[in-house]
Amino acid sequence: MKKLMAVNPTYFEQADIAAFIYHVSKIPPKPDLRSDGKVVFRFDQDVTDALQRFYENESVPISDFCQKLKTVRSMIFAMKGGRGYGKQT
Repeated sequence: MKKLMAVNPTYFEQADIAAFIYHVSKIPPKPDLRSDGKVVFRFDQDVTDALQRFYENESVPISDFCQKLKTVRSMIFAMKGGRGYGKQT
């Protein structure tokens, strides 16, 4: 029987890295809102393999990656409330 080891969560600020990890590992990121208003993406499982693949510049289908990136960016929009995000007053 395989023993599961506890993994500390890994956080990323960059939506593109979170989207790539989501695409290759099939682990959806969990958005967290920091006290400074910045949205970060948390992965509770080990994603070191996916991160290594990102930095090795592994090729992925662009339309699939764009779909994941769109999903991740919508998480940012939802976490910030969706009202007036990006508008300058």
